[in-house]
Parts: sequence; C-alpha cells; structure tokens
Amino acid sequence: MTKKTTQKIKGIAILIMIAHHFLVYDFGADFSNAWVGIGSNFKICVGIYAVLSGYGYFFAKEKTLTYGLKKSWGLLQEYWISLFTLFIPFAMVEGGWKLTIKSLVINLFALGPNLNWNAWYVYFFIFCVLVMPFVSKIFKFHPVINIGMAVGVPFVIEVVIHELVPNYQEITILQVMFSCMLYFGVFLAGYLMAKYNLIKKLQMTWFLGLLCMIGAIVLRVMLGHINMFGFNTDVFYAPVFVIGAAKFFEGVPVKFTKVFDVLGKYSTGMWFFHAVFFATYVKDIFQPVMLLVKPRLLMYVWLVVLSLVGAVIYRKILDGIKLLPKLLKG
Repeated sequence: MTKKTTQKIKGIAILIMIAHHFLVYDFGADFSNAWVGIGSNFKICVGIYAVLSGYGYFFAKEKTLTYGLKKSWGLLQEYWISLFTLFIPFAMVEGGWKLTIKSLVINLFALGPNLNWNAWYVYFFIFCVLVMPFVSKIFKFHPVINIGMAVGVPFVIEVVIHELVPNYQEITILQVMFSCMLYFGVFLAGYLMAKYNLIKKLQMTWFLGLLCMIGAIVLRVMLGHINMFGFNTDVFYAPVFVIGAAKFFEGVPVKFTKVFDVLGKYSTGMWFFHAVFFATYVKDIFQPVMLLVKPRLLMYVWLVVLSLVGAVIYRKILDGIKLLPKLLKG
C-alpha cells in the first residue's frame, strides 16, 4: 500500500469521523435512534486510523525511541496550534474554564477531562510509537501466535485494569492505559498486516474492495448489540475496511479520487478543528456557524468544508512558524 493510498484512506476516515460526531452529538438536529445508532458505529474511524498508524510504523527505517519522539512532536505541534489559538482562549473567555498548571498539562497531552475530548488519540499515538521499539521485537513467532499476542495481550491488560481497579476512570494514568489497550490491538493488527504483506497478497477488484468497506460497517452495526465484555471488535472490522479501501483506490482511476487526497492530507487538522463545533466549553461560540445551513445533509457537507478550511489555515500557520528560525537567521 503506497503512501498516496494511505492518504486517501485517511480522507475517507475523516469523513466517517465527522459523520460520527455529527450524528451522535446533540445540537438540536433530533436524529432518530436508528441514525444515532448508525452514527455510533461510525467510530470505526478510530480503528481505521489505528490500523493505518500501525501499518505505517512497520516501514519506519529505524524503530527507535528517537523516531517515536520525532513522530510524537510532529503530532503535538498540530494539536497545540488548535489548543492555544481556539480551545484555551475561547474556553477561558466565554466558557468559564479556568487555567491551572494541572489543567494545562492535562490538555497539552489530551489526558483525562480535557477541552477537546476528540483529541485523546494524541496520547494513544504517543504511547504506541514509544513502546513499539520494544514490542515490535516480540513478533518473531508463527503468524498465528503473533496475531494471538497482538489481539489477546492488550485485551487481557484492559480486563485486569477494569476488574482490579473499578474506579480506574478516576485515576488518570489508569484511564489512559485502559484507553490505549482498547486500541493497541488494532494498531498491532495494522503492523502485522504490513509485516505479512497482506494487502499485496490479497487480490480483489475495486468493487469487491468497496463491498469490504461497506460490509465492515454493516457488520459492526448489525452485531454491535452483542456483549463482547470490553473486547474491541474493530481489531477485525478496521483491517477489513482498510484492505477494502486500499483495493478500491488501487482500482479506481485517480481522477475520481482526488478529493480524498486533499481530505487525507489535512485529515489530522480536520480531526482537531471540527471538535470546536461540539466541545463543551466552546461549542456555543462556533456551533451557530455550523447551523447556518439548515438541511441536515448540506449541514454535514458545510461542516466538512469548515473543518477543511480550518485545517488548511492551521497548516499554513504551522508551516510559517517552522520557517521563522530560518528567516531570523537570514
């Protein structure tokens, strides 16, 4: 799977994520229970990102802590831009949020109750790239054993935390660890997909790939009522979706998928920016802009456009900040 294909899949994932929040958050649209149920299953978007992150990590030239810190810093820069220009100032001025050293640290890394709940993936990604230099070395057994460890060990740790510390949600470090374990198996699934070259080995048409994408979501919706005792079934659904999406984009002419290139390029920024329309402390300021468009479908498109514009602006700001040292030296 090429970087271009990965970028396009991120483009689909961000559309699913925005649809997920659009359908499940209450902003007066009064969606039916059926639509809210479908929207809740669009959370597969997080699993898709986790698979892509794990897949990409396999191809890192050096699986070291230095590499992990570099990738973490890159993500934090993009997150902090939105945090310091939107969330913190508007939450303080209009939302009644108080800045303390503790609240600042929590928000810097999206830990615990923070201003942008949708940014929790920040600490999950940092966790993954910092532990993978060690974890990646254990996958030296038969594929079945490796897959079993990747899926089973994070779940066991998750269960241990849940059972031994019933109030783990009140303890930041345990809540963070629990959330990381919930999706670490999905991340590792992506890593093993790359290790075993699964996407290249599987042959299918773009149409079958499309059916895999749709099927992964449909199955998630249909089987979502089954009690899995905390086991994250996206460890199965998300890889199927990613494989299908890869085959879809490989088979469809590029001219028909350019929009996903753009969305994928700015997907991280869109992830952080679209949260201003739903986050507790700032939604009252920004939500009226989203509500300017009344038909729900058009409102969703409008939300995507707003998120893209915001992400582009922030990318320009970040690029400008990175150029400052060179300009000052010159």
